[in-house]
Amino acid sequence: MVPILLTVAVLWMASSWFYYALVEALSLDSGYDDAPIIFAGFYLVWSGIALALFRPLFRVHVTLRRTAGHAIALSPVLIAYALYVSLVLPLLPDVSVLRAPENPPEFMFASAWNYLPKSVDILFQQILVAAMVLGAHRAGLGLRTISLGMAVMFGGFHLMLIFDGFTSLYVTRFTIAASIFGLVIPWLYLRTRDGFRWAYGLHWSFYAVDAAVTHLVLAVPPWAN
Repeated sequence: MVPILLTVAVLWMASSWFYYALVEALSLDSGYDDAPIIFAGFYLVWSGIALALFRPLFRVHVTLRRTAGHAIALSPVLIAYALYVSLVLPLLPDVSVLRAPENPPEFMFASAWNYLPKSVDILFQQILVAAMVLGAHRAGLGLRTISLGMAVMFGGFHLMLIFDGFTSLYVTRFTIAASIFGLVIPWLYLRTRDGFRWAYGLHWSFYAVDAAVTHLVLAVPPWAN
């Protein structure tokens, strides 16, 4: 289990470092929004690396047939998400610069293109999550232990966002959501037939709902129009 956790940590830190290095090299303000195709490919490469490194763990789960099944099943869901961010989100009020935090996350002022690389980023994250869950299960840990461990790990990681200058409300919201997700996701992977699909859909849906709530709560005030 320790080698799996170390591999996940290295992949996560390396992908983050290379992301910011690439953003700086291309002189971009926002990687996702300014170069969505490039960064979708970027996270696709990292997803491939993760799958290759965890191949022994995923051998039974990542077959050509099952991968094709996931792709076919998720296609209408991804199309629905694309329609949501391109047609529904633009109808919501714009986020006010006056009400936004001093160091706002990219999605607050992002276009629909932001969600293309984000979708592949979620894929990469889910591969890492699946590796930890399946690795813990193979190590003999029970579902409750795995769930508690993932909740603490996810919540603790998002709690550290406070050191990146994000507001306490933003950090609290994401920490609570991540902790709940950590509790639920092992059950999805270990007790449901298509755990990856449910986990991916749930992960993506959180960002969709959070974006909508953000646009409504931080909308441009009437007097500023």
